[in-house]
Amino acid sequence: MSILDTVQMLELRTKKAAGLIAMLRKEKGELQERFDLVNTHNAELEEYVEKFTTSNKLIEESIASAMENLATIEGLDDIPLIDDASLELEAAEGFTAGETAGSDEIDLDLLLEESPSL
Repeated sequence: MSILDTVQMLELRTKKAAGLIAMLRKEKGELQERFDLVNTHNAELEEYVEKFTTSNKLIEESIASAMENLATIEGLDDIPLIDDASLELEAAEGFTAGETAGSDEIDLDLLLEESPSL
């Protein structure tokens, strides 16, 4: 191989190396931009977590305070609960089964009084 061929090959490799360096610099810049964006997002998320934690603590304290207030009411545990859900379920099942309220069960005058005037 002649000196001229060696110099040309060296020049070609130098151009390839310069092109590769330029490509790597561009990629590094893009990655740096993405990294900066991720850092910004991370900071925002950390702030959100801090606010959420603070809010969560306030809610827990509020619930604890409400429970303490309820505990001071005498006889509260002795009051029976009314299970409205079972009544609503019965009505819904009756409606589904085709049972409807008879005309004697509907107060038309009351309906007219409660409906908006036209």
